[in-house]
Amino acid sequence: MGRVSAPLIQSAPRVLILAGHDPSAGAGLHADLEACDAAGARAVLVPTAWTEQDGSRVWALRSRGAGWVLGEALAASLEPIDALKTGLLADVAAIEIVTELIQRLGSSARGAPRVVVDPVLAASGGEPFLDAQGMRALLERLVPLGPVLTPNLDELARLTGVDRRALDEGLDERVDAARRLLALGASAIVVKGGHGTESPITDLLVEPQGLHAIQGGARYPGRRMHGSGCRHASFLAARWALHSSLERAAREAQAWMGRQFGAGG
Repeated sequence: MGRVSAPLIQSAPRVLILAGHDPSAGAGLHADLEACDAAGARAVLVPTAWTEQDGSRVWALRSRGAGWVLGEALAASLEPIDALKTGLLADVAAIEIVTELIQRLGSSARGAPRVVVDPVLAASGGEPFLDAQGMRALLERLVPLGPVLTPNLDELARLTGVDRRALDEGLDERVDAARRLLALGASAIVVKGGHGTESPITDLLVEPQGLHAIQGGARYPGRRMHGSGCRHASFLAARWALHSSLERAAREAQAWMGRQFGAGG
């Protein structure tokens, strides 16, 4: 069932979002809708999973049926989709849905939309969402299709096998890890610095043709915003759909996160 952000005019870009439902409204589809509204885009929401959580801990996770998710996403894409953003993909079946959706959209007359994959591997409280088999499918099936990935440092470490502590020691280690994902087929990596130790917070846009360091505001030790990663990736996707420059979208996403929460995702 797709929801459209009502206050925005019909000419606004449409961002199809496949992500989990958070009943606390702090993360997932609620956060995605908030970010798209703020970015000036219309969000079309398709839930991939239901969670039971209170904003600090996830108690249960239930993935939706693959057929339902794919059917709703394809129905939503009957109207032009300017960007596709994924959040929580809880199992291999969900990843296969996204790969099939990207392939179908890419073969249409309109061509594939811009794709942003936020690799949500665990909840803010540390509860795992995607197991080793699912992560392998993400790397072997989805990444080679060329999405933009938006990992935080914990996710970057898990996806690449790099020691998590090494990513706190300097930006060069983050760039090297991101290039491992580029080698698998991703078109670009936006490494979010919110879980790091540097101040000011620094996001990195790593592309095959270059590197951009994007500085945000000062770091506030101990501050963590539930759903910050969801908001950052959705705002990025929406702004990328609006003006086609990924670098500009990444800078605007970092700036918006700083204004809202004082930290990156």
